[in-house]
Amino acid sequence: MVNNRELLIENLSTNFFAMFRTIRNDMNKIFEDYIPWNEFLVLRILNRNQKEMVSRVANELNVSNSHITAVAEKLIKKGLVTRSRSTSDRRVVYLEIIDKGKELVAEMEKQNKLYLKERFSALSEEEMTVMIAISHKLI
Repeated sequence: MVNNRELLIENLSTNFFAMFRTIRNDMNKIFEDYIPWNEFLVLRILNRNQKEMVSRVANELNVSNSHITAVAEKLIKKGLVTRSRSTSDRRVVYLEIIDKGKELVAEMEKQNKLYLKERFSALSEEEMTVMIAISHKLI
């Protein structure tokens, strides 16, 4: 016999996954004229830090170094970042955003903010505050 709490947990889980899937799909559609979402996430980190080790970017995004290396190759080919090696330790690889990448991040951040403003327009400030508090409990 399933109790009410178990049903609520199942419903909540289903809704969370649906919400994240919807947002991710919407963002992919918005960004399709720019670059894929995973490339944007790397650029966003580099824009904040200017220059960063591949391993730190991978750690922040919770992905492998090889994944970031593959994404970096695409960003380098698009002229958005550069790659360099440490002079003291050749195993350490840095990525650095260049002006074209900074401009793209700024435009994509603008599109992202517009989308999120619209997506959350149905929520009151109180509802958003409650959702933030609840999400902090789950993180």
